[in-house]
Order: sequence, then C-alpha cells, then structure tokens
Amino acid sequence: MQRQGSAGPPWGVRWLGLGVSAFVFQIGLIYGLATLPGATQWLPILLPTAHLLLIPFLVRNLSFWGMRLVLVGLSLNLTAMLLNGGLMPIEPSTVEAVGGVNLSDIQPGSHLPGTKNRLLTRGDARVALLRDQFPILGPGPFRAAISIGDILVAGGVLAAFGEVVMRRSPDGRSDG
Repeated sequence: MQRQGSAGPPWGVRWLGLGVSAFVFQIGLIYGLATLPGATQWLPILLPTAHLLLIPFLVRNLSFWGMRLVLVGLSLNLTAMLLNGGLMPIEPSTVEAVGGVNLSDIQPGSHLPGTKNRLLTRGDARVALLRDQFPILGPGPFRAAISIGDILVAGGVLAAFGEVVMRRSPDGRSDG
C-alpha cells in the first residue's frame, strides 16, 4: 500500500509484475518449451512475443537510465531474432566453443535444443553483428553464448538496480 502523498510505488519501479512475468515467461520458453521435441515450432513466435511484453514495462520506467540500456539491448536482440526467423542466430564455431551440443546432429538453420538459438553461419545470418557470439565458459549450466544485446541488458539491469538502491532514503522509504 502506498503512503499518502507518495509519488509512486515502492522503489519507484512501476509495473514490476509485468516485467517479472515477461522475464519468467522467457525463461520458461528457453528452459521448458525449447527442450520438448515438437514443441519448438512455437518458439520463433513465442520468444519474440515474450520480448515484446517487456517493452511496456521498460517504457513505463524510462526515468531509470538502466532501463533505457535494457530497452536498447532488448531491441537489438529482438531485431536479430525477428530478422532470423524468430530465434537468435549463432555460428557453429561459437556452439563448439561453448560445448554441450553435437553439431553433427544439427542441420544449418535448425533450432539448437534447449536454447533460444538457430544455427546459422555468419554469411546466412542477417545482422550477424547482433548474433550470440561471445562464449561464456562458466561451470555446467553457466556455459552459454551471449550477444551485444545481452551485454547491454545485463549492464542495464545492474545500473537500474543501483539506481533503485540510490533512490531509497536512509529510513527505507522511496525518494521518488
């Protein structure tokens, strides 16, 4: 419940439920639907839709510079996905660097099971600069490939978190 005279919700973040729901929906698609044989035909439609659901949340919170950065990164990712059949392009060499997938079982242009990716060579991918191209070689489930858009989204999330913390007064109330 808001305090009387308060200019906005706690922490100054509006429509947080929408933002969290859209993010959870994306995670469910990637780690749920993307792992089910036959269900992946819906992924090129549902994954961009999940990205689009985040836009109203981000626009509503443009007072945070971090949210602006997230919006730019999300837009780059969405552009790459929409121009490449609804999935994020990734090159075979990046898949090999990350590991965990036997490329001999995957045809070029096909979805990589358990991911948001479509296997495409640089020459076949539209806006190849925006593809998942940077391998992250962490332990087990933390091995992945990320894009320029992902880097901007992560930086924006960190910046927005810092902004939320800085907007709070010492007594725990929102300054906004």
